[in-house]
Amino acid sequence: MTQTTICLIVFVITLICYMSNKWPLPLVSMVAMGIYVVTGCLSPSDALSCFSNSSVIIMGSMFIVAGGLNRTQMVHKVTDLVYKVSGGSFQKGLILYCLVTLAIAQVAPSAILIFSICYPLVSDFCRKNGQSPSKAMFSIVLISICTVTSLPIGSGATGYITANALWETYGITFKEGMFHPFLVYLPTIVLSVLFAMFYCPKMAPDYGPLYTEVEMKQLKEQKPLDPVREVLGYGIFLAVVVAILLSDYLPKTVPIWMVCFIGAALTILTGVLSEKEAMQALSMPPIFLYIGSLAVGKALMASGAGEFLANMIVKILGAAPSPWLVVALIWMVGFIVTQFMSNMALMSALQPVVLLLCATYGWNPTGLSNMLFKATFTSYLTPLSTVAIPLCMAVGGYKQKDLIKMGLLPALVISAANILWVGLFFNPATFGG
Repeated sequence: MTQTTICLIVFVITLICYMSNKWPLPLVSMVAMGIYVVTGCLSPSDALSCFSNSSVIIMGSMFIVAGGLNRTQMVHKVTDLVYKVSGGSFQKGLILYCLVTLAIAQVAPSAILIFSICYPLVSDFCRKNGQSPSKAMFSIVLISICTVTSLPIGSGATGYITANALWETYGITFKEGMFHPFLVYLPTIVLSVLFAMFYCPKMAPDYGPLYTEVEMKQLKEQKPLDPVREVLGYGIFLAVVVAILLSDYLPKTVPIWMVCFIGAALTILTGVLSEKEAMQALSMPPIFLYIGSLAVGKALMASGAGEFLANMIVKILGAAPSPWLVVALIWMVGFIVTQFMSNMALMSALQPVVLLLCATYGWNPTGLSNMLFKATFTSYLTPLSTVAIPLCMAVGGYKQKDLIKMGLLPALVISAANILWVGLFFNPATFGG
């Protein structure tokens, strides 16, 4: 059995394991890496280089820096301000909370974390206004899922770095800029926020007060930081973001990964986060998942399996497929399948296919790759789509039919807008060519 065949078999089994969602995704990817090394599809040095990749350091460091910001009283202060500014108006208050959720989604790394931060505050606001939490919870989870790390700040400011590193493993010479992901995400950001503010509350059911067990089991609030550490929490985060934005003007001896690493170290050394809190903020599963994804890409290219897959895709699509057809196909596959499986698993499964496709046709992956991310994260129509939805259903009292009633029209409009947007402005065959 050739290495190409072995690599393809492992690749297919890895995809099946991703989609089954029976095992942790990082475990699946790391096991795949181990098999690739043992079978000779990936050299030990190439496997080790995945761990030492600068993008891994950036990702881990930004988790800690963002965790330092979340440790401050920023969220509580903004929430108090929202209630005061709204003057007790439910409509105005919900609009402001939607904007607050959008802001938090840019510094918190996951939808479940964003929703967990916001839903107790929104639920309390609903009770004070005599409204059921069911009138607002779907709006909050919609923004939490669709806009997470979409703006070029925090970890969203470094996404292009990890993308470029991954593209290199597939032999893609195009480079993504810092603001490219944000521009591709723009239709999803705008439409999801508008639907959350004005459409979803009107379609939402009224299920009364809904004092749930989830609300009763909320964690007690942490003791606030002292004034000095509070300022340091804001300052370190701001300094890292500014340094990333101005990275082209920094000395070559100070790479971006070092800026992020220093920010993470200062967050701990200054006491903004304790060692225990820093370890909690340092979410290892997505880091190991990324390391495994790098290894899969390297193995596909080194063993010749990548070229084999690319040739097979070419035979199916033809020598000159319509970029519009590919854009529509990638979006619809990502959007439909993500309703029934983990969005991270689906993203990990489809991303190699997209990159192999772009490498084969000499296309720029900027539009397709970032669109795929949004397609797999437009996942809120079933409780299987993402872990934030079951929590939302619990605190909002929703049934499956409620999710469809509130979410189907936004999903269809967002789908059409993304296909048109990417096809017109980020067409893989012409963009950046």
